[in-house]
Amino acid sequence: MTDQVIPVVNYLVLGERPHLAGFRCADCGAVYLLRRSACSRCGGAELGERVDLGDVGVVTAATVVHRAPEGVQTPFVSGVVALDGGGHVRTNLTGAAQDPVAAVGRRATMRTRSIGTDSRGVKAVSYEFEVQKE
Repeated sequence: MTDQVIPVVNYLVLGERPHLAGFRCADCGAVYLLRRSACSRCGGAELGERVDLGDVGVVTAATVVHRAPEGVQTPFVSGVVALDGGGHVRTNLTGAAQDPVAAVGRRATMRTRSIGTDSRGVKAVSYEFEVQKE
């Protein structure tokens, strides 16, 4: 058995202050969560600068999901959060997000949670954003 903890996506940075990280285009400043060969905004090829992104942002879109693969509990609220430090992230929304229309425009804060442990004791950690009440 091990006490190893791993993030479920490469752009989730665990530790004392969990946050998201991405890559910034050197030409136009666009931010992407995953490494790319070129910037889709300006076509620039310099996307090597890894940057820490915010763990707080504003909900820009939200919807209730009623159908999902077996084992995924429904309904849940899915949305997009514009991060304060730049970039956007698709995420599950919790907290005041039960009314997706009312969630749009509200502040949201990233939270991490364990989503499972394998037979060796390795724990997988994911993230979601908690929508703040008005």
